[in-house]
Amino acid sequence: MKVVVLGATGTIGTLITARLREFGHEVLAASRSSGVDAVTGEGLEAALAGADAVVDALNRETLSAAAAIEYFATTAGNVCAAARRAGVGRLVCVSIAGAADPAVNKAYGYYRGKAAQEHAYRSSGLPVTIIHSTQWFELVPTILRRTTVGPVAVLPTMRMAAVSAASVARLVADEVARKPDGRTGHEVREVAIRGPEIATAADVARKMLAVRGSLGGKSPKRILEAPLFGRAIASGGLIPEDGLVDEVTLEQWLAGTRPHAVRDAYDYVIVGAGMAAAKAIDGIRAEDQAGSIGVFGEDPSAPVYRPDLSKTLWLKEDASLEESLMLSEAPGAAKTPDESTELHLGTAVTSLTPDDRSLVLDGGQRVRYGKLLLATGAAPRLTGLEPGSRVLYYRTVDDFRRLRELARARAHVVVVGGGYIGTELAAVLTQNGVRVTFVVAYVPLLAHLFPDSLAQTVTREFSDRGVELVVGRLAGGSTRRKGVTVRLEDGTEITADAAVVGVGVSPRTELARAAGLAVDDGILVDDHLRTGAHSIYAAGDVARYPDRLLGVRRVEHAAAAETMGTVAGRNMAGADRPYRTTPFFWSDLFDFGYEAVGEVDTRHRTVEDWAVGEDGQPDHSTGVIYYVNRIGAVRGVLLWNVWESVRPARKLIERTGIEPVRDLDSLRGEIPLG
Repeated sequence: MKVVVLGATGTIGTLITARLREFGHEVLAASRSSGVDAVTGEGLEAALAGADAVVDALNRETLSAAAAIEYFATTAGNVCAAARRAGVGRLVCVSIAGAADPAVNKAYGYYRGKAAQEHAYRSSGLPVTIIHSTQWFELVPTILRRTTVGPVAVLPTMRMAAVSAASVARLVADEVARKPDGRTGHEVREVAIRGPEIATAADVARKMLAVRGSLGGKSPKRILEAPLFGRAIASGGLIPEDGLVDEVTLEQWLAGTRPHAVRDAYDYVIVGAGMAAAKAIDGIRAEDQAGSIGVFGEDPSAPVYRPDLSKTLWLKEDASLEESLMLSEAPGAAKTPDESTELHLGTAVTSLTPDDRSLVLDGGQRVRYGKLLLATGAAPRLTGLEPGSRVLYYRTVDDFRRLRELARARAHVVVVGGGYIGTELAAVLTQNGVRVTFVVAYVPLLAHLFPDSLAQTVTREFSDRGVELVVGRLAGGSTRRKGVTVRLEDGTEITADAAVVGVGVSPRTELARAAGLAVDDGILVDDHLRTGAHSIYAAGDVARYPDRLLGVRRVEHAAAAETMGTVAGRNMAGADRPYRTTPFFWSDLFDFGYEAVGEVDTRHRTVEDWAVGEDGQPDHSTGVIYYVNRIGAVRGVLLWNVWESVRPARKLIERTGIEPVRDLDSLRGEIPLG
């Protein structure tokens, strides 16, 4: 069957998509980035053409009844209208048990929106199944993360029969294949599913914490309850009286999502669960196929190929978050852990003792290691605007998912910070139909990286694409239920639906510093990525290493994390390999794309080599920029829409480091433009 899944990047949508593909169905994951907007209806009819079934797993998190009703009624109405015109044979809507009960939804606007959605499908005259699911286990860590302040979390008083989201996804897949009732021409099926155990949300959270030690990076000492959503929800109004009772208990779910209890010791321990960690595992396995590996990451997400969060997942029609996961049990991930590799996500390391080769987890457990890799990455620099549901310091998978929810077509997002991540996000949001106000410290854009002619070209492109450029510096701001206000130092205030702040990051060296390791804008390592402590290595954003071409430096880009992680892993497992790579980085800004090697910094002298247009003038769509220091050594190369030339750029940096260039003009033509 051909099945269209709306909301395919959310928690349940990803599982539904994977399950349907597992059953052999052809699945179209429809999204705004692929030109399908269920709010406006744009692209819906084309997406549904030839479809046998449609799954509505759309979601919008809001406490406002008006906003929820408008969103869910509008999207359901548009989906039904497009499905009717396309002749779709089955619609499946994922909803919430009890949401349509006035006694339940009167105190919670979000549920009133779901009730409006259900009504739209019931009255559509189409073959529809409405899945009434109780709350998923997977939502509890999210609730706890959002309601924890210091050592205390305040959860809504709620009796629930929590169910595994994977079980709900299986039910959806079964309903997709169900044939309509031929006697009536259409049918409306309503199927409820709940978990086997009834408990309060607070009790479920406490049990999860007892097993995992932390949830979503939070480890509250006390969990309090408050009747935030009324008596009906507090007394069990979300638990269906009839329906399917799933067999997966909380204990079984915890065992399945964290298949291994933390061991007392591992041959190899990796602190951090990002790109460097995933590649370090590959490096270890290249030398040692059997040694035990324990990975501890504060973020609850599995290692993800981070560039996809600001590039591919916004721009490629068929991209899925699962495919960006570098190491995960999730269906569709690039690789799954082997039987000797354990991922312990949402688990923080609180201290490290190099002398006895041990560390302590946030739950108090001590773990010994043979070799240790610190791949703790970098943390965003916070400003006067506190992170929250509408203010994102864009680093994690959760940030991506939240921005996806907020950045609907014609939404208004303020992007603060004119550097690498800010320009990428301003561009991809604009390409997804979002109105962008881009707050930057100066214009032209990226003048610290690009010579003036190119910076001016890029700035014009952003303006021509409709990006509103505002020069200023962030002073603070405030959030409200429906939006955010950003305040600049000159008093300017900008009101929008959301704000994304990217004003730089700082290496996460706290653990290393407390353990007595040498730290100086990163963890200092030698050319084998070893720290000064026995059996401890560092790699990725956090490592400050001796680059063989450019001297001691720290690099915050994907290629550095991948290549350093691999070498560190091999050396941990007994290899003796110096790290000899000078990493490169790349970006896409609308129709412009570039790769850069070395010190791309306009504090150096620059030599521009542009293609020539038909008018005989420089064509800034294609060119190479050389960055040269005062003695004539090339320290960096920018390849602007020039591809497959990273290796020649490295060779040029190496050669001119030995034999400096006397005539800078002679650099033009060193690297062909095409």
